[in-house]
Amino acid sequence: MKLEGPLVQILCKINPTCTKYLIKVKGQKVLYVHLIKALYGMLVSAMLFYKKLKQDLIEYGFEINPYDPCVANKMVNGKQLTVTWHVDDLKVSHMQPSVVTEFMQWVKTMYGKIREVKITRGKVHEYLGMKLIYNSD
Repeated sequence: MKLEGPLVQILCKINPTCTKYLIKVKGQKVLYVHLIKALYGMLVSAMLFYKKLKQDLIEYGFEINPYDPCVANKMVNGKQLTVTWHVDDLKVSHMQPSVVTEFMQWVKTMYGKIREVKITRGKVHEYLGMKLIYNSD
């Protein structure tokens, strides 16, 4: 894979041994790297999952937010059920815990055979590298 621009400088700061592999192409520093994981395949699989999840949510009665394509809403029992996601991490919220439980059963039915579905509840959640703490004050 060919890396150029500010990313090359950042990588060389992190790992100075990278500088011995730098070359110049048209006056710009370039670094060719060998990827351990298939980056492009990961991008394609993430997009395919997004398209499947989006279509499944629409079929389940959700509307995709026109301003943020990773947010879907549905009215359930007069309150909004919201699903937000990043790749395959979902955050689901509704005023009634039983509605969230029912939705998560649907998720397990749809995707449980593909990958493990982990459900957390309560005031503390780890999501996308963040620790989310609910404070009712």
